[in-house]
Amino acid sequence: MRTFLREPLVHFLALGALLFVLFGFRADPDTPVDGRIVVNAGKIEQLMTVFSRVWNRPPSQQERDALIEDHIREEVLYREALAMGLDRDDTIIRRRLRQKLEFMTEAASVAPRPTNEDLQRWLDAHPDNFRVAQTVAFSQVYFKPDRRGEGALAAATQGLARLKGTATDTAAIDLGDPTTLPRDLPLTSMGELANLFGPEFARQLAQLAPGGWAGPIQSGYGWHLVYVNERRGGGSKPLADVRDAVEREWTEVHHKRTVEATYQKLRQKYLVVIERGIDGAAPLAQAAPAADRSVADQPEPE
Repeated sequence: MRTFLREPLVHFLALGALLFVLFGFRADPDTPVDGRIVVNAGKIEQLMTVFSRVWNRPPSQQERDALIEDHIREEVLYREALAMGLDRDDTIIRRRLRQKLEFMTEAASVAPRPTNEDLQRWLDAHPDNFRVAQTVAFSQVYFKPDRRGEGALAAATQGLARLKGTATDTAAIDLGDPTTLPRDLPLTSMGELANLFGPEFARQLAQLAPGGWAGPIQSGYGWHLVYVNERRGGGSKPLADVRDAVEREWTEVHHKRTVEATYQKLRQKYLVVIERGIDGAAPLAQAAPAADRSVADQPEPE
């Protein structure tokens, strides 16, 4: 008898029976008392529709039966998981439920159709969001500090004096040091130039007018003389050219405001108590809601 009680299988079965009894008392109150799982025609149609979208064909009878059985399996395990409390204190499940409620709130909100005046006000308030990216085409002569030391800046300054009033393809050929950097760059965005030469180089280049040598400008490599050949963009587009983009942003902010307003309304149902922490801060009862600053800082769409 004692040998029988020492068997691991006996221990496993006893533990399983104990867990079954415990979780039975914790059954979810929303679980149907008769334990029925009803797979109606609407659910079957939904399963078949999803299958058809994935495989571009309707399911066979065998596949249809498999879909139904898989749905039943999912429902059985879902209910058992809820009964066992596996949804409690699970960060992933909590986050997913939060996202789902926020998505539902946003989807339920209906943004009014903005007028041209609404969109123009939004464009005027946020011009940088719809600005045409500036691009610059230029030629450059490079002076290498590793080769010239502290004399690199002086050499660049002397070179600029020689180049004043010359074209891009004349005296510049005899100046500067060898480099793997391109001598002539086509129209390139300021962001790309900042990545290639450094933000300060791009900032100074953006201030130069086309049609003349300028510098010296310092980059992460050394000193440069530059000749701006062409500049495009950098200004704001009229509403007619960016209307769709402005309307999308206007509508998105409206939806975010709706979600935030819904949350603030729901939050008022609860008494929030933040207990004293390790920093010794006093507990807060009915703490003021922390508004979403990314939304709150936006002007109200009219």
